[in-house]
Amino acid sequence: MPSLHTLDESPSVHRWNNALPPRLTVCSGDTVTFRCADSSGRQVMPEWTAADFKRLFDPLKVHALTGPVAVADAEPGDVLEIHLDSYRHYGWAWTSLIPGLGLLSEDFPEHHLFIWSLGETSTKSIPGVTLDLHPFAGIIGVQRAETGEFRTRAPGAFGGNMDVRHLTAGTTLHLPAFTAGGNLLVGDCHAAQGDGEVCINGMEAPMDVTLTIKLQKRRALEGPYAICPSPLNLPRYSTKPWHMFVESDENPREAAKRVVRRAIRYLVERLGISREMAYTLCSVVLDLKVSQLVNVPTTTITGYLPEAIFD
Repeated sequence: MPSLHTLDESPSVHRWNNALPPRLTVCSGDTVTFRCADSSGRQVMPEWTAADFKRLFDPLKVHALTGPVAVADAEPGDVLEIHLDSYRHYGWAWTSLIPGLGLLSEDFPEHHLFIWSLGETSTKSIPGVTLDLHPFAGIIGVQRAETGEFRTRAPGAFGGNMDVRHLTAGTTLHLPAFTAGGNLLVGDCHAAQGDGEVCINGMEAPMDVTLTIKLQKRRALEGPYAICPSPLNLPRYSTKPWHMFVESDENPREAAKRVVRRAIRYLVERLGISREMAYTLCSVVLDLKVSQLVNVPTTTITGYLPEAIFD
């Protein structure tokens, strides 16, 4: 009979390292609740200001992951089938701007921090705006095949820091195993995020992540694969029109920058908020999508902003 397990957040893991022994070994079909700190490892506190963030935040402690969890009999060449059962947040989250990081780092040279107060399914932390929550784990990954320590920022075939906002409850994620046991780690949970996570953060939040793991023996899989049964857009957001900011460039990143700058200007003018807050809002709700790649060498990027967020 499948078992239920709980794994607390201490000690957190800040690097990929396949020499790290598992904290827990489970059987195929078992369910595990990962208690996850926010991505900072509980450095950021709800009462912090931007000055506190600038003075006290240590980026080398990002990301704080819970695990590893090994699956009995898993070997390289097998696949972990991970059903995401549920997420539970703790009522708050944070989003920051950090000099030198983010899509528009040249536009925002100063630290900025915003603390979100989260309701069960939404937040009204920015006046004039209601944002629906769609909790997910930004990092779900297995230990890499390579020996040594690796920063957690870059994702890969092992999963990791994918920041795919559709890895919500009900989705099933498949990851190839590269080490004995697979050794799953989870963290970097977001209460909400736009496609692109442009300012460098979503709504960074401590959460409990409950998932069920099944082992698929001897199945070839080149990289992460998922099945998401829910609509790709939040249902309430689809009840009203979408604002679309469209830009084209030979450099897709430059097109994306122009899209976000236009969205920032729109939000500043409509809501009367600061550019920093508008950039923060873009990071948690603006969806960047590749509209076309066929017209070589130009790529078109479109930013989608839902009208339904405005009160």
